[in-house]
Amino acid sequence: MTHFSDAIKKIGLIFLIQTLCAFVWAAGFPEKPIRIIVPYPAGSNTDDLARILSIGLSERTGQAVIIDNRGGAGGTIGVQAVVQAPADGYTILMHTNAIATEPVVKKNLPYDARKDLIPIGMVISSPNVIIVHPSLPVKSVAELIAYAKANPGKVNVGSSGQGTLVHMAAELFKAQAAINLVHVPYRGGAQSQPALWANEVQMLIDPLPSSKSASNQGRVRALAVTSLERSEMWPELPTVSESGLPGYSATVWFGLFAPAGTPMDIVEKISADVRAVLGSKNTREQLLKRNATPTLDTPEEFKKKVNAEFSSWEKVAKDAGLKFD
Repeated sequence: MTHFSDAIKKIGLIFLIQTLCAFVWAAGFPEKPIRIIVPYPAGSNTDDLARILSIGLSERTGQAVIIDNRGGAGGTIGVQAVVQAPADGYTILMHTNAIATEPVVKKNLPYDARKDLIPIGMVISSPNVIIVHPSLPVKSVAELIAYAKANPGKVNVGSSGQGTLVHMAAELFKAQAAINLVHVPYRGGAQSQPALWANEVQMLIDPLPSSKSASNQGRVRALAVTSLERSEMWPELPTVSESGLPGYSATVWFGLFAPAGTPMDIVEKISADVRAVLGSKNTREQLLKRNATPTLDTPEEFKKKVNAEFSSWEKVAKDAGLKFD
């Protein structure tokens, strides 16, 4: 019995030492440069937003914050680099919610993002916009749904590629509206947008900046934003949810992740620093110029959103019978 009690005491002592070490580590963090891996090339939206964040983080922490672009394989290379990095908080990932569609689209991924990464916090969110060709006789989401039901299979919806976020957003729209749209994938937004202008496709779910520009030029008609709340950048445009399809939501977000095993004290410290930077007037103004809304999520809040998104896209793909190579 005495040996058992001694063992319990030793376990308690070890736990106390580990807790104290983690606390001391977090209190002194960071003591060297932090590397943010972006799984897309320099010049991408993710890269641009990460660089804005890095400036504020560097000023706040007093350490250099380096952006490391690891583009390739649709983001897989960059994610794997973070998964394999030391779990000490000095290498983190900035990714979009494309990370939640990866398991649906790609087979045999070399990692499981839900197990191999720890969510730090959502940094930025931005809605897409449902836009249609001006010749389509609809001026609202409700009218679009009614038209599609009356003309099944006659409305083509473009996307920037099979399994992309905008494709999945279109599949979610089809499912919730119970309509038949014909998906036409292109190689990217640079091809899908002109296709809508030329009326090769009649509908597109596209990022807000390019949608607003095309709408101002009269090339498209904007119907609604895909967020649950109206956008500060286009406040007069209603949401899909309020204009014909209650509950619909398919926004783009950018968030930070750490390798599994990173002490939660470190994760919380990074999260607190990021929230402080995003709450600053200068950073907020920089992001709003890019039609991106700062999001001050805690790690726990972000974790819930990430898990919900994984489940949501898996269900969309299953219900739609989507098959990917």
